[in-house]
Amino acid sequence: MATLSTPGPTSREERELIAPDSPLAPYVSVNPGRLSGAPCFKDTRVPVQTLFDYLGAGDSLDEFLDGFPNVKREDAVAVLKLARMALLQGLSNL
Repeated sequence: MATLSTPGPTSREERELIAPDSPLAPYVSVNPGRLSGAPCFKDTRVPVQTLFDYLGAGDSLDEFLDGFPNVKREDAVAVLKLARMALLQGLSNL
C-alpha cells in the first residue's frame, strides 16, 4: 500500500507576518518565503518599495500601475495614505 508523505521543511517558512487585524493587512503581505520577506502588495509579488521608487524617480501613480497591472489602484492609494498617516503620527510624537 502506498503512503503519502508530506514535504519536508523548506529553508524559508511560508507564513504571513502581518497580523490580520493590522490596517496594512488588506493591502500588504510580508512572508519570509516570498521575495526574501520584502513587503509586497497583497496577492502579488510586487514589492511596496517599488511604488515608492517610482514616485521618488518622478513617475506618476498611473505609470507605476501601468507597469504592474496586478496591483490595484485602491491598494496603492491605501498604502500611500497609510504611509502618510504613519509619517505624520511619528512627527507629532517628537
